Amino acid sequence: MKAIALLLVLVVAGAAACGSSEPAPKTPPSPAQSGATAPQGGDDAGRSLTKRECDSLAEWIVDVCQNRSNERSARVDGWCGEMIRGAGDGAWAADDCVKHFKYMDAACMRSSTVVHDLMACDSTVDRSR
Repeated sequence: MKAIALLLVLVVAGAAACGSSEPAPKTPPSPAQSGATAPQGGDDAGRSLTKRECDSLAEWIVDVCQNRSNERSARVDGWCGEMIRGAGDGAWAADDCVKHFKYMDAACMRSSTVVHDLMACDSTVDRSR
């Protein structure tokens, strides 16, 4: 439910931005900025994620999977196991995330620390392209 609310907020914010006459200028990162402090590619809901953003998202997912307390089931264990393996060898970020995940998918994933919510976000990712 949180994911749907977040997606609605992103859509409304995007619609409001469409009404403005001129987009905000993008400032390149200074040499002192890096990692999480560096400006990312913007909050356009449909933009693809960068490799760096995918690596960071993979870390988020692994942390959630490793810190789950009562979420034990074959389905959850299987999904988390795949995510942990894929994050560990970098395959998930390169083969799935960079190719298919959009900013809105990452926002959905980061909106919760409940594995079932992350799994629901993952199920909405368009992998048909």
